Amino acid sequence: MTDSNTIEHENETPKEASADRAGDLQNEEAAQNAAEERAQVGENPRDKAGSHAEKIVTKSAFLQMGFVVLGLLCAMLVVLNLVFSNVTTARWDLTTDKQFTLSPATVELLSSLDAKIAVKFFLSPNLPAPDNGLHQRAKDLLSEFEAASHGKFSFEIVEPQSATDEEVAKGFGLRKVAVSQRDESQRSLRLVFKGMTVIYRDRAETTPEIRATDNLEYLLAKSIVNLTAPEKKTVGILTDFGGLAQSPILVDSMRDVFSEVFGQRVAVAGVRVDETCSIALPATKQGDSASGNAGGGPIELDALVLLNLDKTLTPCAQYAIEQASLGGTSIAILQSPSHGDYRQPDQPRINVDVGMNELLKNTGLSLAQTLLLDRAHNLTGTQFTEDDAVDVSLPALPIITTLDKSHPITQNLTALVLPFSGTIDVDKSKIAPSAKLDILAQSDGDAVTRPSGGDIDVTALGRPRNDEVEGPHVVAVALQTPLASQFKGKLPNGAIESAFIEKTDNARFFIVSNGEFLFMNKITGYSDAYAKLGIHLFVNATEWLIQDDALMKIRNRSLPQMIQKPDTATQNRLIRINVIGVPAIVLFLMVLLRIARVRHVRGLKKRYAESEKKV
Repeated sequence: MTDSNTIEHENETPKEASADRAGDLQNEEAAQNAAEERAQVGENPRDKAGSHAEKIVTKSAFLQMGFVVLGLLCAMLVVLNLVFSNVTTARWDLTTDKQFTLSPATVELLSSLDAKIAVKFFLSPNLPAPDNGLHQRAKDLLSEFEAASHGKFSFEIVEPQSATDEEVAKGFGLRKVAVSQRDESQRSLRLVFKGMTVIYRDRAETTPEIRATDNLEYLLAKSIVNLTAPEKKTVGILTDFGGLAQSPILVDSMRDVFSEVFGQRVAVAGVRVDETCSIALPATKQGDSASGNAGGGPIELDALVLLNLDKTLTPCAQYAIEQASLGGTSIAILQSPSHGDYRQPDQPRINVDVGMNELLKNTGLSLAQTLLLDRAHNLTGTQFTEDDAVDVSLPALPIITTLDKSHPITQNLTALVLPFSGTIDVDKSKIAPSAKLDILAQSDGDAVTRPSGGDIDVTALGRPRNDEVEGPHVVAVALQTPLASQFKGKLPNGAIESAFIEKTDNARFFIVSNGEFLFMNKITGYSDAYAKLGIHLFVNATEWLIQDDALMKIRNRSLPQMIQKPDTATQNRLIRINVIGVPAIVLFLMVLLRIARVRHVRGLKKRYAESEKKV
């Protein structure tokens, strides 16, 4: 068999063979010259390959390292700041508050119905934003109510479109409300129905306007509780020991709040101290004080609210309040240590000592004549100068975030603002062994107190003084305690001896060293959200005082959640983490990645060298 190479060479002409041999010699010579040049400059093919591999690995490693470090840095900053900042965030997920799931309290309420409940929901069609989802939200929630009631709950959603429908709605006490809507390029007002009526037996309760969907469950449950409550409770409000002459508007505003929250279940009455040293209804023009009939007569209360009194309690008033407490009336004391107008910074606060501590003498509690200042956690305001307007810190409007989450009064509150607040002194040695004292709210440890009254200028309050006392300081408590009368054998003039009550095993007190938080937004113009939290505190306290907490857990689901500033210790911890901890971790990761890259490059060089040897 003839070799192919031999055949090819045999077919070549002498001229072609000579040319091929010349080309081979030239290639060999060129290769030899290139090798000599590389040898002169110290270049090695293996080194070149290794260098190229190193460059590729270096670029890849740096890219990977950059992405890894960036991702880890972002993750660490998010996680560490959330873990250590003490920031209350209740809205991570849109459904974490279980808006579309009935609360256990609502389910229990529906399961206990002894008669059928019917709801008529009147909603005009095509409501503009933000009410455009109200139809579906109402339908979904009402369906949940119906399913949980075991046949005791029914509903109907009515879209009034005719005059007859509107007359039916008006017959239930509903009226059209104005909502804003945008038509093409202009905004206009539209009158619509968006209210409901809850019917139970022969009674009905109407909510004229649904303002938000997040509290719809509470509004429905409230109406059911108000209609099915076995008995009505009465809360008296005493603004000064003489009655309502000082601020009848205040009582009216509280009556509006109670009506919205409690409906027909709780009545509010302005009260006074009468000639027999009893709590009574206000005096009337027809009343004859000489005959002892100066008003509606004594009244039995479930709770008595002493709201920012401005007159010293007489022995008769002291006796009336004490006897009410011993007789089963729960007492709320909301009392600031001084009075003044926030809007007049050039006018000093005037100290007010109404003798409340005499009333509390046997409880182990007392109201201190102090002013609470928190220069780290407070509201800010705007101060106007001739040339500019600047934000200023308001230390006399402290933000209280240390709240007892286990107590029904404060369990779901996130913050309170108590303007120009005093503090509460607690003497545990004087508290009865069987008493139950709950510290509901206290200031941050950075807060201080100084004697109350005097200058309220922002600049002056911002400067520390030698007479300041560091916190934390107690500002709100709940107390259940046995109590004995201080007036045994020494009744004040006018008191009826036959009606005297000597003692009780369970007197109930709710005490806040501030009486202005309820109307803070109206007086100061500051945050409505904080003012709303103050109202909820008072409403929760009222329910606790009258021992009726049927709606507390449901209502608390719709409370505004305030983002809280971290305290000083937390802030310092965050600074150390962000300035020292995070860079140190990033540097450590970079070192690890560098070591890994070097080892990887060396491995590539080694494998390349081994492959060259095999060739």
